Amino acid sequence: MRLPPAECEHGGVRWTVRRAWPEGDGHIVLEATSPDGRVRAGRLGADGIVLLEEGCDPRLPALTAAAAEGTVVSHRPGKRAVVRSADNGRFVKIVRPGRTAGILAGIERAASFARWFRMPKVLDHDETTVTFAALAGTSLHDCAAFSAAEWDRAWAETAAAWARAVSGPERGAVRWGAVHDSAAEAEVLRTWCERAAPLMGAERTGYAAAVEEAAADLCAPAVRDRVRRPSHRDLHDKQLLWDAAAGPGLLDADTACLADPALDLGNLRAHALWRARQGVWTAERAATVLTRLREAGAREGVPPAATHLYERAALLRLGCVYAFRPAWHEEAARLRQALVAAR
Repeated sequence: MRLPPAECEHGGVRWTVRRAWPEGDGHIVLEATSPDGRVRAGRLGADGIVLLEEGCDPRLPALTAAAAEGTVVSHRPGKRAVVRSADNGRFVKIVRPGRTAGILAGIERAASFARWFRMPKVLDHDETTVTFAALAGTSLHDCAAFSAAEWDRAWAETAAAWARAVSGPERGAVRWGAVHDSAAEAEVLRTWCERAAPLMGAERTGYAAAVEEAAADLCAPAVRDRVRRPSHRDLHDKQLLWDAAAGPGLLDADTACLADPALDLGNLRAHALWRARQGVWTAERAATVLTRLREAGAREGVPPAATHLYERAALLRLGCVYAFRPAWHEEAARLRQALVAAR
């Protein structure tokens, strides 16, 4: 396995590889963008990157019609794509046939979050697409769009909304059926380490040991048996919006389940630390986020040690996820080195 190049040329256009993912067959699929913001999916082959035609994917048959009426804004080949309508009022998520039921079930499980966060309204759905109304607000990934005071307020309100959501009436409701316990999180971490191992050098053995230590800690009875509450399970800054008048918004709730509340907190904290490493956020802005999350955890009685464990597991996972992205491959390697050194 090799890392995709940072750019490729197709049809006289230079395409920048924005994201990349490993496939089960040892190959890498990717998403690339053009200078004017167009998005195309592709695959790394023996002779370099091969891009799919814009708005096309043989495993996502509904994409062609959706793309003809809007703009593709994200595309993981063979898995999912998102198209923004021409009037910016709707977003269509396209998945493989039969997968929309899981999206709708996740939204239903996220009822306690919907009480405290604005969430996109489902306008329509069939077996391959779900159409959502656009949600007002600015992404909490884009810290440059906020003044320091707005940033603090946005994260204070977001953290407070999260705390209220996990204290909702569904707390501990096994009727949800979907549970993500610490052993499941350990398995996610191990899987990502196995996927990224071919892209690691001499650090591979030490990193695998660090991953196994974190996985073992997650599987300890004291962690495994902790109380479970409503969880987003994939909560990070790009899933969050904020509007001064309307308050916090939340996206992509199809992963909602019951889990240790330290899972969401740890994942948010890990992403804040990673954004500072990337230079996407300043150290000061990251510190603001960490402070507000610490306050939310204290309000809900989440032990700092539990949050730290999930934070470390998330950072170890991010060190693997970003190993596949050319723009961040080197910084991901530095993150992995720091995590091994901190054992």
